[in-house]
Amino acid sequence: MTLVPINTSFSQRYPLLQIAWDSVSLGLLKECPRKYFLTILLSTTSREGNIHLTFGILYHQALEAYDRARAAGKSHAQAKIFAVRTALTQSWNRELRRPWVTDDSYKNRFTLVRSVVWYLAQYENDALRTVIFPDGRPAVELSFRYATSYISPDGNPFILCGHIDRLATMENMTFILDKKTTKFQLEERYFEQFSPDNQMSGYSFAGKIVYKIPTQGVMIDAAQVLVNSTRFKRGFAHRTDSQLNEWYEEVGYYLSQATYFAQTERWPMNESSCSKWGGCEYRGICNRSPEVRGDFLNNPAKYMRRSWDPLVARGDV
Repeated sequence: MTLVPINTSFSQRYPLLQIAWDSVSLGLLKECPRKYFLTILLSTTSREGNIHLTFGILYHQALEAYDRARAAGKSHAQAKIFAVRTALTQSWNRELRRPWVTDDSYKNRFTLVRSVVWYLAQYENDALRTVIFPDGRPAVELSFRYATSYISPDGNPFILCGHIDRLATMENMTFILDKKTTKFQLEERYFEQFSPDNQMSGYSFAGKIVYKIPTQGVMIDAAQVLVNSTRFKRGFAHRTDSQLNEWYEEVGYYLSQATYFAQTERWPMNESSCSKWGGCEYRGICNRSPEVRGDFLNNPAKYMRRSWDPLVARGDV
């Protein structure tokens, strides 16, 4: 398998060593080093997985437009127009001059706009208020990065970075707000998956370190996207300081593992993850003999190239 050019998150001295890590890349490494290799180093994603990623990005962009408009003083009705317009324009392929088209009956352009409109109807009178920083910026789609105490072989500190959807207050409490879309039932078990969870711990740690704002944890606004409807429910992922310190200490362990894998150029499979969550998207690759995996990975009908660079900011740093 031939590596594509590594992005700016990687070491210049050790090209296979990632220096800047976000919850996606760190989560992949924790789940399975081979999956991390295929997704991040080979910049590969399944076409089915790309649909879910694209839908999630479009959903976030539309609701970000609403939150920014409301923070700027626009009414609910005015801000909703901004959100719908964003959903429509961002889901339009300018190069091909046609709308975003998928064969997924759950996640497509129609269910995207419907989910945005219904979410805003559900939370029209929400008590949450976006945090406004002293310089007047609304705390919406915040890209963060900070140097850790862990030093890479090239002498520079490893960096943790990511994107927070929104910081908001309610009844004198501050929460990190995160939006999720899923086709699964929004029952208690759904929200239990976020405690413990690498992404939510990373968000909570960043809120403490970067923004110096004591938060009550992460508030999760989940949307169950179905063919004929979208349902919503709010849950929470709380973290104590001790839990966050434990998460950070364990990050150091995984960074040392990543360094070893990069230096030896070996990315072992974690077979216990192959059948989880309906089956890994790369199971059809890893069950092949090593010398022919590249041929199957280059099948454009199933896989595509998509570089993941955590240092690319979405909003304000």
